[in-house]
Amino acid sequence: MTPRRKRLLLGLAVALTVAGSLFQFGFRPWQRSWGATREEVARPMPGDDFVRAPTWTATRAVAIKAEPEQVWPWLVQLGYRRAGFYSWDRLDNAGIPSARQVLPEYQGLKQGDLLPVSAHVNLRVRHLEAPRALVLSSEEGADVRWSWAWVLYPDGAGGTRLVSRVRLEGVGWTTRLLLDAGELIMIRKHLLGIRDRAEDRGLSPPPRRRRRRYHDRDAAAAGLHSPSSSHIPR
Repeated sequence: MTPRRKRLLLGLAVALTVAGSLFQFGFRPWQRSWGATREEVARPMPGDDFVRAPTWTATRAVAIKAEPEQVWPWLVQLGYRRAGFYSWDRLDNAGIPSARQVLPEYQGLKQGDLLPVSAHVNLRVRHLEAPRALVLSSEEGADVRWSWAWVLYPDGAGGTRLVSRVRLEGVGWTTRLLLDAGELIMIRKHLLGIRDRAEDRGLSPPPRRRRRRYHDRDAAAAGLHSPSSSHIPR
């Protein structure tokens, strides 16, 4: 082996070691606790008792400027081909856009119900305590035991801390690696999607006055007259 090739191999080994260390000790802990405080990560949550010895777990959180009662309807209606997951719909809801309003037909979720999370997977509603906690879990005897919990904690100032926790048992190292590498992309958008809907961040139709202005502008461009055409900005 030539000296030049030895240097290249040594440099590659160092780069891989550094990248692996950053992933293991930097990115991995951050993505598993995105948005959550140390207290929230350590705090016991409903659903923890179903997966007692998880091989992979993650606790994430988001602050919402709305009371738990305003956040709760968005939680109970989520699900595959229901209201969606407010995330990347092409990946988790068959391309159907997630709901941008509360859907009355999905507000009757009860403890014990089956809730679809994909085309082939249903989870059981193991715990439901409105407007505080929702826990989904795999069925007893499943090869992979897992739970997904959402808990709403009032912040004392009219807002809410929404904390989500996923716990899995029985997954191999390749699955854990894939979850560490990419699962945050989905769950982050999911949590922010709930936040934006509960806070109504730009999800409502535009005000009527604005729609009228656009209509008048189009009419003027077409050579038509409208009562407010003189007020259209030039």
